[in-house]
Amino acid sequence: MKTRAHLLAGAAILAVQPAHLFAQDLLLGTIELGESQRSLQTDTATSTTVIDQKELDARQASSMTELLDSIPNVALVNGGLPQGAAISIRGLGTQSGTYGTDGKIAVVIDGVTSGAEEIYRNGSMFALEPELFRNVTVTRGPAESFRYTSGAIGGTVEAQTKDAADFLNNGDTFALRQKLGYESNSEGFASTTILAFAPDDKFDLLAFAGYRTVGNRIDGDGTVQASTGFDQPSALLKATYRPNASSTFTFGHAYNEIPEYDVPYNAYLPSWSDVLVDRHTEDTTSYLSYRYNPADNDLINLETRLTYKQEQMFIQEATGAGTSTLYNADHDTSTLALRVENEALFSTGFVDHTLTAGVEISQRTRKSTQLAGPYAGLNDGSAPGGTDESIAFYVADKMEFGDKLTLTPQLRFEHQKLTSQGNDFDYVSYSTLPAVADGTTVTAQAFTGSLSARYALTSDFAVFGTAAYNENLPILDDLRVASIRETSEKGRTIELGFSYDTLDAFTQGDHLQAKLTGFKTHIWDGTTYSGVSTTDLEGVELEIAYVHPAFYADFNAAMMRGTINGTDDDYKWAPADSVQLALGKTFMDEQLDLSIEGKHAWAQNRTPDTNATYYPGTVPSEAYTTLALSAAYTPNSGWAEGLEFRATIENLTDATYRPYLSTRNATGRNVKLSIAKTF
Repeated sequence: MKTRAHLLAGAAILAVQPAHLFAQDLLLGTIELGESQRSLQTDTATSTTVIDQKELDARQASSMTELLDSIPNVALVNGGLPQGAAISIRGLGTQSGTYGTDGKIAVVIDGVTSGAEEIYRNGSMFALEPELFRNVTVTRGPAESFRYTSGAIGGTVEAQTKDAADFLNNGDTFALRQKLGYESNSEGFASTTILAFAPDDKFDLLAFAGYRTVGNRIDGDGTVQASTGFDQPSALLKATYRPNASSTFTFGHAYNEIPEYDVPYNAYLPSWSDVLVDRHTEDTTSYLSYRYNPADNDLINLETRLTYKQEQMFIQEATGAGTSTLYNADHDTSTLALRVENEALFSTGFVDHTLTAGVEISQRTRKSTQLAGPYAGLNDGSAPGGTDESIAFYVADKMEFGDKLTLTPQLRFEHQKLTSQGNDFDYVSYSTLPAVADGTTVTAQAFTGSLSARYALTSDFAVFGTAAYNENLPILDDLRVASIRETSEKGRTIELGFSYDTLDAFTQGDHLQAKLTGFKTHIWDGTTYSGVSTTDLEGVELEIAYVHPAFYADFNAAMMRGTINGTDDDYKWAPADSVQLALGKTFMDEQLDLSIEGKHAWAQNRTPDTNATYYPGTVPSEAYTTLALSAAYTPNSGWAEGLEFRATIENLTDATYRPYLSTRNATGRNVKLSIAKTF
């Protein structure tokens, strides 16, 4: 296993290699179309990537996970799908593609934490329409997760849905935006309609309606990838009312639906079973918030948010005559939560503070009702039901010591009670799992936190670091296994790095940004992976952004290694090493933007798995290089003024490859076209 020093040295070598060497075997990464590329977050002590609206439009993603594959040390499991898909951040989170989730990644939509329950070889925390969102923030590592959870050792994905203000300009009271999209590989089609309305400066409303249909994807060899097609209706309603300058009320309601008929039960790997089912998935997220932020009091910026989230998946054998508890169940998980949070700005001597403190009370209720068999009406044996009640307190204080040093301590206390309901029968699967009497309770608590520091050595150059401790508390899925339900996974993470951000680096008017982060994570009392009690991970992430008056470029590289159980045995869920590069240029007063993108991933053979039938995602993968071309044309005069034309050719060379951790080959050459206009 490579030491951390070796990994850091490898990243440094990548940073100084001549650009023409990279060009020979890179896959170009994501760029932000327009006058510049993605801007790096060089002013933070965390490894954070923000994908804004321009980049979301440029990517023309078919699923939410496709928005995230340009971020270093972020890997996708079946990334083009809303079902049977997952995201891996620093090698953690991949089990969500198989068993629901491993709890080590937090997914937060409009401040509402997404689900974390197991539905065997089904489901995804990313079954969401990508056109719903105005920005997505991905934090690698645990430092920014303590507002939402104690256990996000891998990282956090936060997404914000669109607002009416995004489409209203210069005092407009009404706007209508229509977008149509097409992709060639699967004869896919998408339509989104957005209505924005603001009769005055106190009230605004946004209504969104979308529909996406995608056929089965075809790989570079011309082989159809079974059960990769889907239909997805979606909707969003968001209203904001401001009775005065200090108060804001917001209501949001998002809906996503995926109806499937006569499809293999196993969304993660269709070849695993020939049993066909009808599967209907619905995801509903609603919230009502009140913010009080008086202009004359820096100590008060208070938000109270009441949220309700329901995740439903109805599964029934397509014949209608089956009795299996696995293939015939109605999964229904709902979460009701109240969060109260305040941000206070104040100074103590020469230290400026931004103090965020909050409390959240939640109740998560789960039913997985069997539709047939001797235990009809009780929960599916592989998906225990009951309630998960919790209360959490958290606090973070960003302390700025002048313009040089910033320290940010964060603390979270969480108390949890799991209560069994509908699991009072013995469940026989690969092994015998005991009945759990109704009313059985399991309690747990965690006290977690982190300390981040950033020190500006010069106006351009800064060093930073983070030390964090996490506990991944049990979930309802763990009720049937006493050794798991009474144990919390613990994690300790150390990050060190530096950033560089300067103007006029090589010529007047250019902008150079760079950020290098090294991390080391130790996890113990492991319960996620069979036979893995301790895990040690280490790696590096390098990001470089350069904007020149004549062009823009974006580069990132990632590599990581891991071992298990205190031995030299490799941690097989670590993603493949990769590098990404983007080059682009605007023409015609920035009306036309052309770019070429590419990525190279090295072979991942640090795995003991050889049987693709049982371990399809973690058998060795081969190295691959892919290319993509993109064009965006937004004319500012003439008959086409206000229209947005976009064209992308993904996998330009029609390469055949399987990204490590995925169970299927990637999509072959795919031409994506879209046209949009705001009226």
